[in-house]
Amino acid sequence: MNTELKAGALVAFGGYAQAIVYGMLAFAPLGQAGLAYGIYAGLASALLGSAVGALGGKAPVQFGGPRSSTALIVAGSLLGFLQITDNHTELMLLLALEVSLAGLFIALAQRQGVGKLMQFLPAPVLIGMNTTLGVFSAYKLLPAIVGFAVFTGFLEAFSEPGPFSLVALGVSAITVGVLLYFRAIRPNPLGLMYGLAAGFGLHLVLLWAWPGDLPVQTVAAWPVHPFLNTTAQQVSGAAQQLPALFLDRPELLLQLVAGSAVLALMVVLESMQSLLQVDQTLGTRHNTRRELNVLACANMLCGLFLALPTSNYFSRSNTGLSVGSKNRRSEAWYMLSLSALLLLTWPVLEHLPLHILATAVAVTSLLLIQPSTVRLVRQFFRPRQRKKMLPTDRFTVWVVLSMIAVTGLSNLLIGTLVGVLFVAAYFLQQQSSSGLRSIEYAPAARSRSMRPRAQRQHLQTAFEHLAWVRFEGNLFFGNAPSIAIVLQDELTKAQSIILDFSHLGYIDDTACDCIERLINNAPTSLAVVAVMPNTSNPNQGGADLLRKVLEKFNVPVQAHIDEAFWWIENQLLGTAVHNIAPANTEQALVQSHLCDDMNPEQTRQFTRFWECTQVAAGQELFREGDDPCGLYVLLQGQLSAWQHTGNTSERLMRFCPGSLVGEMALIDNKPRSATVRADSECSLLFLPARHFEELRHEHAELGRVMLNNLARELALRIRLANQSLAMMQ
Repeated sequence: MNTELKAGALVAFGGYAQAIVYGMLAFAPLGQAGLAYGIYAGLASALLGSAVGALGGKAPVQFGGPRSSTALIVAGSLLGFLQITDNHTELMLLLALEVSLAGLFIALAQRQGVGKLMQFLPAPVLIGMNTTLGVFSAYKLLPAIVGFAVFTGFLEAFSEPGPFSLVALGVSAITVGVLLYFRAIRPNPLGLMYGLAAGFGLHLVLLWAWPGDLPVQTVAAWPVHPFLNTTAQQVSGAAQQLPALFLDRPELLLQLVAGSAVLALMVVLESMQSLLQVDQTLGTRHNTRRELNVLACANMLCGLFLALPTSNYFSRSNTGLSVGSKNRRSEAWYMLSLSALLLLTWPVLEHLPLHILATAVAVTSLLLIQPSTVRLVRQFFRPRQRKKMLPTDRFTVWVVLSMIAVTGLSNLLIGTLVGVLFVAAYFLQQQSSSGLRSIEYAPAARSRSMRPRAQRQHLQTAFEHLAWVRFEGNLFFGNAPSIAIVLQDELTKAQSIILDFSHLGYIDDTACDCIERLINNAPTSLAVVAVMPNTSNPNQGGADLLRKVLEKFNVPVQAHIDEAFWWIENQLLGTAVHNIAPANTEQALVQSHLCDDMNPEQTRQFTRFWECTQVAAGQELFREGDDPCGLYVLLQGQLSAWQHTGNTSERLMRFCPGSLVGEMALIDNKPRSATVRADSECSLLFLPARHFEELRHEHAELGRVMLNNLARELALRIRLANQSLAMMQ
């Protein structure tokens, strides 16, 4: 089956159940009378959202419809409206105005660049808000899970147990068991379908076997437009009453604007989170402005048609991706599948068991709660463990506790506003601390390479004007201009720069423009190299855009910081001759510093123990685990030492002409610790192990001087290892 069709059809089942349940949940304040309104509003939201999304959107696997967050906010708004008027026509007009206004706010937010801001959503705040919303949506649906009507409140259900049905509880329990098995024990993308199939199948068996009417709560109402049975004169009269309501109750306007703003915020947060998840999974980068405009249009239409707000689903995007969906066709298949499902169930819609739909939606909402949140809360209340928690983890717990407390004391609307304040606090903190980690002149770090002493001294002087600029976290329009000013001031004395982006989480187009201006204004003599890992980082966004900027100015990009230091060192050495062989063996040994502290006679005597050898490019000089055979001095070419770990190999060291190779195993007489391979055709001097032992035992003074020089070489290797550790931090 085509993956796009499969993804659309699969998600349609979940979308159908959620549209009905969240619709009834939103209109729960109206009780039984709001049941038909809710079913209509939920299904209309799903169909309108998916239709507009399929026609106007470009990002894949984002499906329209109501969410638990928006449903609960609408329920809170209705409760507030009920304090002012109990006229259903006026209530519907107020709700239509609120949803349409939310769509307008989304469009205005897009104009102000909120899409850029949402590209790196604060994970601690999102985890906290999703956890809180999941808890409260499951709390609101708990009565339906245990056999009550979906619009029954938690306290109302347990204070008036009359409508309770033991049969409904049994069917719900079996549905929960199937869902948990296929969602938690053996995760399967079809788990929701299996749960619904089990619940509906058992319901059909009971209908066939049960004598008389089955004691379960069903939809028991046809979805109708709230104004279908209302005359135009009644609608017109209600519309004329709205200005008087606003004048008599100024707080009504404030409530309407606040509700619209929170609805818009929740839609943008959830939709951009979904878009970000898709882009990270598929390695794409979609136009957030277009997607927000589509959402704005969809929600204004939802307001006109008296439907619930529609948003893009994070959970549904994951479901679509899990079955291989990669383009927007899945959205069209979702809309068609949802329409077909509605047509098939329309004749029996009023007989659908509510407790099965509510159970599926509630368990799904609970499973979407971040699994680590409960563990974080438990750690937070243990003083010893709290001290060891990361700041972001503590921040997550504070979001959860604050939102739950405020929502419990007031309502979800106020609780969500608290979550908004946490979003603002997070971004303020990010703006002040994220983006630029450090600017280090004359860094102690060097490439993992062995060079002649003269070259090392030259690099020591040149590194005084080398700036190592390390970025981390998020570089975005909020902090990029100030960071660009800092870089412009701090890099005036730099003659070479390493731009290290290996720890950058996200960079947007504004930050890329700042980087572009910085490179464009730099002197032409400035040597610049950038570090960007080749491996795709699911948490890094905007990398492709940054690469295009670097390619535009021919800035070389290295995959590892060691490669960047190697490149910049070769640039600083300039025209220094690396690969010209010394005139004779004695001169080569003197340049390797093995002859330090030897008199001329000892040097000539020491030279007679060495042999010449050649190694072709790609040939191994020795392998990891080999027995020590002797000591090498590289005359011409380049060697590299590699260490194999599992299926990967890591370069430990490069050897330039004049370097010693293989001295460690020769001294401790243990197997080789690494494989040394020729990067190019090489000429070497070779001191066999037997000659090494002869020097130590039969030429004591000469052997002592040689061992002292080898000890200095080993000390240099340790310093290089320390410098490489500094690069990895």
